[in-house]
Amino acid sequence: MIPAKFRWEWKLTDDKLAAEWAGRLGIPLLVARVLLSRGWSEEEAARFFRPADEEALEDPLLMKGMPEAAERIRRAIAAGERIRVYGDYDADGVTSTALMIRLFSVLGASFDTYIPHRSLEGYGLNLLAIDAAAEAGVSLIVTVDNGISAVEQIAYARKKGIDVVVTDHHEPPAVLPEAVALVNPKQPGCPYPFKGLCGAGVAFKLAHVLLGRPATEFADLAAVGTVADLMPLIGENRIIVRMGLDRMRREPSAGIRALAKASGTEPKDLTSGRIGFGLAPRLNAGGRLERADGAVRLLTTEDEKEAVMLAEQLDRLNSERQRLVDVTVEEAERMWQAKKAEHGGNGPEVIVLHAAGWNAGIAGLVASKLVERHYRPAVVLAHDPETGKCKGSARSIDGFDLYAALTDCAHCMEHYGGHQAAAGLTIEVDRIPELERLLHDIARERLTKEDRLPKKRADLLCELAQVTLESADGLAALEPFGNGHSTPRFLLQDVTVRESRTMGKEGKHLKVTVERDGCSLEAIGFGMGHLAEKLPAGRSLDLLGELSVNEWNGSRRVQFVVQDLASSETLWIDRRKSADPWSLLESWAARAEGRFVVLCASSHLAEEVSGRGVLRDAEVYAYTEPASASSLAAAAKETVMEDVHPAADSRLVLFGLPDNEADQRVLADWLSKEPGWGSIMLMASPSRQRENPVWLQRRHFAEGYALFREQKTWIDGPEGFLRKAADRLGLPLASIRLMQDVFEELGFIRASGAERTLVSEPPKRNLEESQRYRKMAGQAEAASFPDWPLERLKAWAAANKS
Repeated sequence: MIPAKFRWEWKLTDDKLAAEWAGRLGIPLLVARVLLSRGWSEEEAARFFRPADEEALEDPLLMKGMPEAAERIRRAIAAGERIRVYGDYDADGVTSTALMIRLFSVLGASFDTYIPHRSLEGYGLNLLAIDAAAEAGVSLIVTVDNGISAVEQIAYARKKGIDVVVTDHHEPPAVLPEAVALVNPKQPGCPYPFKGLCGAGVAFKLAHVLLGRPATEFADLAAVGTVADLMPLIGENRIIVRMGLDRMRREPSAGIRALAKASGTEPKDLTSGRIGFGLAPRLNAGGRLERADGAVRLLTTEDEKEAVMLAEQLDRLNSERQRLVDVTVEEAERMWQAKKAEHGGNGPEVIVLHAAGWNAGIAGLVASKLVERHYRPAVVLAHDPETGKCKGSARSIDGFDLYAALTDCAHCMEHYGGHQAAAGLTIEVDRIPELERLLHDIARERLTKEDRLPKKRADLLCELAQVTLESADGLAALEPFGNGHSTPRFLLQDVTVRESRTMGKEGKHLKVTVERDGCSLEAIGFGMGHLAEKLPAGRSLDLLGELSVNEWNGSRRVQFVVQDLASSETLWIDRRKSADPWSLLESWAARAEGRFVVLCASSHLAEEVSGRGVLRDAEVYAYTEPASASSLAAAAKETVMEDVHPAADSRLVLFGLPDNEADQRVLADWLSKEPGWGSIMLMASPSRQRENPVWLQRRHFAEGYALFREQKTWIDGPEGFLRKAADRLGLPLASIRLMQDVFEELGFIRASGAERTLVSEPPKRNLEESQRYRKMAGQAEAASFPDWPLERLKAWAAANKS
């Protein structure tokens, strides 16, 4: 058995309707099924295959506050007023700021920009920055990616004689600031049809109005901001990202070209995924560790050499960011393990950790890593000893509304904000224990058993016959993929392994060919090379993953990228003919990740196993112990603990199979109680010296009866006729005596004292009617059990589980 690492979920689709869609839209059936499973209407589905052009964009003047914002900015430009663009330090804020620089440069505005320092100033408008703007003669501040919550700060700016135009996309608070204009599609009363724009997306719409046409030349920045800020890639975002990708591939700016190369790709090969995992982390790195100004300059410079220099700087900062994250994660992990030990092994339901010296700019990344490792909500805080305050971030799991939980703990914190899956907070260090206790209680109350298992959602259950190159190419038409519109994921059930092997450096990856109903498919599992030995030909598998196209030497073929796999079958490994069972056993134990149980043929062998090096930590039992069945079943239950992953490898070694019915009943009773094993290895006991007894077969009884009929009458004793019969048949005297007793029991022989006489007209009866014969046959069968063929043993085990 190979348990899945995740809890799988998928949807059922109306295949008849999907077939109709496929015919009308001219798309592969699998693509139609995906669109149907995601809840799109046929009209919405059709939009995926239309060009992403200017006509598909929404009217920006529908956005509440847009006319007022545009009018105030035009008036400022015409009057030569000093404008300050006030941005944010993340990738969305950086691209928003860069977009405004490029826009205001085209419009001939008198302007400058300001992005606060993450650690020293924090997010959004602040009073000191407004004082600095007033001293610089700024009369208009235009915020990008912030400002919707800055009630106090905007009121302060107004007193200083500075107007503020807010462009933002974050959730509006109950009380809005009194700005000259508020541009945010999420604000109450805004009729704009699409609410999912990022900060750069809102700036892109403002540029449309100020230019009097769609600002397609800025689509690259809007696309990067949209992907980097994890906006849903649906509706207008999908159009913006497609337009931006097209521009970056065809006419990349100096900054995009340099940034792409720094992240290991070429502009022509950019995708939403490469933006999210390559460009965005580097743009974020400046704001996380230093200031974000370098990232803004990179996105606005036209000098190729400067762009390369700036991209290299961000790449180095990103490497340093990665190093800091790794170091902090390991420090946090040690703290968490200590906390678990302090709380009796499991620890609180929510991970809450803080330390002086940690960087608040990477707290969210560290929290995400902890969630990945332990699958429980995590709060990571950087402590400032001088102020006594801690700032940081929190990340959650499916089923636990983090923002709601923090709201219930609001009295503990100085500030918090966020949404269901992520949040930021500021708290006094001495209030952290209270916060941890409250979050623990909330999580224990609200999280179900199912919530505690990580899950992966598949779009649908897919037949192997539908996994074709045509389908993979059709799915590519649904790009770009990202948050809210993820790469389609499929579940392949009950496929059979044709062959499997490791691949890549040090065999870290898995390559397996599966088949079903005459169709075959090559599947790749990155980081799954350790599973190759568990996937022999013929094993049944379920696979969860994505389709991709492998291009090599001019040929193209579809392949399956495995994200998780499972098999309900236990893997049986027959090593009964091994010349060195001890080395084999120790090697197998050293590679075990979960439970490792050795069931031995004798107590003596069990003692020997327990005393051997790497085997000292194994669970070792013997058939001869009366409590084996119950103790092993109990041990199975005791190991289902909090941090034993449900997909952990569980291995069982049958070290010498039992050769008697009593021990076989112990094994059968135990197997019937066990939930299942990842693998079972059969090994012959090295110390077992068994003389194979001569078990009488039907032909022996026929030969013996012929001798009895020839003799007719004889005396039952150790010498005489019985001894001669044993010599003639080459059998032990006990075997001849057993034949005599069986025939006597069946009425073929009549006894009178020591005299035995063959009945001349015996009754018609079968050997199986004799109790002695049945007992002998059962003993013979039990004695042969250790030598049964593997398939027969597997069938016996299955029968005893049912």
